[in-house]
Amino acid sequence: MKNINAKLGQGYLILDLIDREYYSGIKLDQGFLLLSTKSYYFTDARYFHAVEKDIIAKGIIPVLYKDILDIKTVLDKESITTLYLDFEKVTVAEYNKYLSFNIRIKDCSAVIKEQKSVKSKKELENIKRACEIIQQAVANTAEKLRLNVTEKELSDFIYERVIELGGEDIGFETIVAFGANSAIPHHKTGSSKLEYNTPVLIDAGAKYNGYISDITRTFFFGEPSKEFIENYNLVKMANERAIEKITDGTSCKIADGYARQTFKDSGLEEYFTHSLGHGVGNLVHESPTLSPKSEQVLKNGNVFTIEPGLYFNDNYGIRIEDTVYLENGKVIRLFTDSKELKIIKK
Repeated sequence: MKNINAKLGQGYLILDLIDREYYSGIKLDQGFLLLSTKSYYFTDARYFHAVEKDIIAKGIIPVLYKDILDIKTVLDKESITTLYLDFEKVTVAEYNKYLSFNIRIKDCSAVIKEQKSVKSKKELENIKRACEIIQQAVANTAEKLRLNVTEKELSDFIYERVIELGGEDIGFETIVAFGANSAIPHHKTGSSKLEYNTPVLIDAGAKYNGYISDITRTFFFGEPSKEFIENYNLVKMANERAIEKITDGTSCKIADGYARQTFKDSGLEEYFTHSLGHGVGNLVHESPTLSPKSEQVLKNGNVFTIEPGLYFNDNYGIRIEDTVYLENGKVIRLFTDSKELKIIKK
């Protein structure tokens, strides 16, 4: 299990399912994980005996949970005077319950984000495999482009292919966007049919051993205009410029600026309508956030996306997204495919 480095008198109560799995190394569907100088897992009779052996094997003490006073009993036993909660995930009702213990309550959301943002070797291996799976699935999907195929048909194919390739699930709801739909960064995949001379944007991910990949590729079905090719190459340039320039210690604000400057130089900055990227792990959106306002600093061990795009309302959008890893001060792509514009003529 992962260590949160709690000091004497401190306890971190992990309420979120995904965070419980992250820190315990076990999928714990229900209950509370307390991390202190000792670790405890509280769950009720429905789950207790099912996970008891696995919990003990991880060095965690299982506690049969009846009500919130069981947590207070352990806090008192361990002389915990400061209880940390993730304020971004705790409800007001839960907060008030723990406040009734008459101990100090503090926020640990930043601590959890920071710790989860630096990936271990094992975490990186899982993300790499998730990247291999989704890269292959998207490449296979491009081969399915034909007249009158629907966005949903391609989205369904990606899910099927991810499972066939060994993924446990898609990483998030797949976006397949034809034509003007591609100008909507978070388009909801629908029943639109593919017509000739149409761009196709696919944003997809795979989940492997609880870890996620994220990729966006933009294809063209038919004969692209000169303008489309020029804009595609500009997005590709922005993507590659950020990959080349980002190093350990680069602020997220400056990282975003590397790509944004490419569009500014061409007078198209207003058409880049979102941030450059986000962290990826056992959630598709994690810390760090590569945005113009972010004060975070990138560091070795971070896994994140680089996804510049241009969006021309009611016309088309272009996005090229890579999941990358920062190691020894350099950005390493976790995909191996070419980012040259793929034109499908059928």
